[in-house]
Amino acid sequence: MSNHVNFNIEIIIDEYSNYVFKIINSIVGTSLPYQDKEEIASDVFYLLWKNQENINTDLKSYISVIARNCSYSKLRKKKINFELKEELISNDSEFDHQSTSEQLFTIRQKLNDLKEEEKEIFYLYYVYGYKIKEIAKQLKLNSGVIKIRLYRIRKKLREG
Repeated sequence: MSNHVNFNIEIIIDEYSNYVFKIINSIVGTSLPYQDKEEIASDVFYLLWKNQENINTDLKSYISVIARNCSYSKLRKKKINFELKEELISNDSEFDHQSTSEQLFTIRQKLNDLKEEEKEIFYLYYVYGYKIKEIAKQLKLNSGVIKIRLYRIRKKLREG
């Protein structure tokens, strides 16, 4: 878009709305109501329009990144408490249901004891699958700082 092509946002919205909603749904699932998903989509197209001069890559890729970032941002703003999926633990045959529930409770309790920034780093890395460099960029920190904080978070979670 940096070659000053006529940027018709209406055509882009028509062409990419379904794509944007697929990305949003894949990230937020049922954690947010439909109205919030619509708001995320609106934010995506607004940011696209606002930053049209800065687009120097494939439009679809650019939209994908914006949709992903807006979805995660909305989840953080809503402070959704993500449940650790019981299937991740219960598939291991050495745990019975009661010990699995106790472990989940302990994990949730330890996560609640973390500082807000630590929780954010934990969720971005372990739940959302962001890379360390992406987290560092998003939080405006050095990658080394993120690595150290992840190490300390893991240490806190292991200890009691």
